[in-house]
Amino acid sequence: MNNSLPEEELIEYAKSYLKAKRFKKKNNRWTKDIGDFTLCFYIQGSCYAKEEYYIRPGVYVNSLLPAGLGYGHFMTQIEQTTPEEIMQKFEKWCEQWTDKPLIKKRLLAFIEWEGRNPIEKRRAKLADYEKDPVPAEEFLMIDTKTKQYILDNF
Repeated sequence: MNNSLPEEELIEYAKSYLKAKRFKKKNNRWTKDIGDFTLCFYIQGSCYAKEEYYIRPGVYVNSLLPAGLGYGHFMTQIEQTTPEEIMQKFEKWCEQWTDKPLIKKRLLAFIEWEGRNPIEKRRAKLADYEKDPVPAEEFLMIDTKTKQYILDNF
């Protein structure tokens, strides 16, 4: 990964931008509880090179949050561009992943895709992601309990 935006510059921008939106900061993670969901903006350092980092937004389903665990959440990664573009992408992504009908619609499409591409097929590298792309990669990272909760409650 080639970083064009220094991590310190993004942290400084995010600090003031997210503080104005009432996010709480702990280390390089900002969170905001909005009722059914908690929004998270996380800048994660790379374990491979000190100058590399990742921008990982997340949305937690509060009713699924066991104390101290990260189950019941959606995550993605934002490419490094400008601080303004990153925050714009973060807000748009959070807007989509806190829209319950849209989440359920995406989950149903993912379940249909997963039926065609079960984990065994994916592990054997037999899934053709170009001909049959994942409808929402965020669902690759959530457990069965979370999927069922969404089907029952969204």
